[in-house]
Amino acid sequence: MSIFSKNSPPDNGEDKIANEQADDNAESASVSTEQSAPYEQVVRNELVSRPGIAKPSIISEGFTFEGTITSDGILNIAGTVRGKITAKSVLIDASGQVDGELNSEQLVIKGQLNGEVNCDDLNIGPLARVDGSISYKYIHIQRGSKVSGKFIKN
Repeated sequence: MSIFSKNSPPDNGEDKIANEQADDNAESASVSTEQSAPYEQVVRNELVSRPGIAKPSIISEGFTFEGTITSDGILNIAGTVRGKITAKSVLIDASGQVDGELNSEQLVIKGQLNGEVNCDDLNIGPLARVDGSISYKYIHIQRGSKVSGKFIKN
């Protein structure tokens, strides 16, 4: 017979002690799961209400957006955007393309950008193609990128 069987009584005192300990563990396990649910809810609420943590907005590859985009957070562009972009941080992915005006604190370009840019921190990746009027405070251009136009340090 198994020690987990409910049909037969334990043969000696050791089995009885083991069963009692198993019952105690089961009770404490059920208590801990009941306590963890409110804790998880509190953690979720804190994450949602924390202003410093934001999920990025994403323009996916194959998607074309025409118009104005405004964001207080992060914008990832893998598709095409034509128009005006204002965001705290912008990443133009290797497959991304932007034609128009772009204003951001931090700008990382791995794809193509044509137009007017005003940013604080500019990072141009090795496969990037940049053409336009670029205004920046700090700049990093990696070897292999192609840049042309007017670059103005603020």
